[in-house]
Amino acid sequence: MRIAYCTNVRLPSERAHGHQIAKVTQALRDIGHEVEIFAPFRKNAIDESFASYYGLTDNVHLHHLGTIDGIAAWWAPGVIGLKLTTFLFGRILGDILRKRAKEFDMIYTRTPELLPVLSRIGVPLILELHRIPRLGRRRFLSLIRSCSLIVTLTSPMRQALIDLGVSDIPVIAEGDAVDLHDFEAVPDPKATRDSLRVPHGMPLIVYAGQLESMGLSKGIPELLDALEILAKRGLEFRSVIAGGPENVAEHFRETLPEVFRTRVTFTGHIPHLKIPTLLTAADVLVYPAPKSDHPFYRRDTSPLKLFEYMAAGRPTVTADLPPIHDAIDETMTRFFPAGDSIALAECIRLTLEEPEASARRAKLARAHVEHFTWEKRMIRILQAARIAT
Repeated sequence: MRIAYCTNVRLPSERAHGHQIAKVTQALRDIGHEVEIFAPFRKNAIDESFASYYGLTDNVHLHHLGTIDGIAAWWAPGVIGLKLTTFLFGRILGDILRKRAKEFDMIYTRTPELLPVLSRIGVPLILELHRIPRLGRRRFLSLIRSCSLIVTLTSPMRQALIDLGVSDIPVIAEGDAVDLHDFEAVPDPKATRDSLRVPHGMPLIVYAGQLESMGLSKGIPELLDALEILAKRGLEFRSVIAGGPENVAEHFRETLPEVFRTRVTFTGHIPHLKIPTLLTAADVLVYPAPKSDHPFYRRDTSPLKLFEYMAAGRPTVTADLPPIHDAIDETMTRFFPAGDSIALAECIRLTLEEPEASARRAKLARAHVEHFTWEKRMIRILQAARIAT
């Protein structure tokens, strides 16, 4: 099958969406399909190729269309710049795909803003939906009916679409996934711990992921509060918190209490290929979250880091968010109420003090994540699309 993957994001990108696009397209190629990616021209500090930055096994055809980066333009700030980039990109993309329509069997996108263009190409269309827009919902619901299949990241998002009246086209839930090959042949955890200057026998508590995204907290203040509770109780530990944006990481570094200066390290962004090395060296992997009724936490999130945590085979503690239960349950992790730093601290303590029970949970999570590889995910999606068409 010949597939056109269309997106309006910067590629390559240090953000999770770039990694997700890379893994989806690589998985499609690995199961025997031809893929071309169409993305807008964007100014980029990353000077590596798409394939090398994400460690892909072969090159993917990536077309950067246009010559104006509206997001970087001083005269089109913020949301206006994004809309301008999407508009200009959409015009060029539409012209190209209409001329090449017979060359593709399917169009795949995670960008609802491109549906007005893609719906007119006349090629079966799959929409991978990462959020349900709050504004322009009536038009959005009209546009998605041009799709052959909608893939929501979570089952609560799927139910929300059905509640909005989307019952005349197939909607399936498929969260993010993991590349288990990334966790093969990782360095000796002892060597990693030595490089991080973690004393022998001292617990290492790790978070790896974005510190903020789309203006939303990822629970780092709650994690720091939990670590402070543990320190006051006399627990000796080291903690590594990896991820960007860099300005947010720098803010946390500058505002760390003195007691944390030697205990907590904010690394900033690290290359995704190095994340398995960090995760497999941890004693506890933490997925925190704030207490919030925002749809991201209650409905939309399917975090890449959780699947990576499971693949690492290390004990985890996890904020109890409704969408998380699509991937993991209480037999595989210790849950704590989102935003509750005291409960988070207690979960970390129990995980460290009950190593056998923690190891059993980690083993079950590692076995369960075998169902969530990128290849298996894309096979399920394409099978659903064939049924739909």
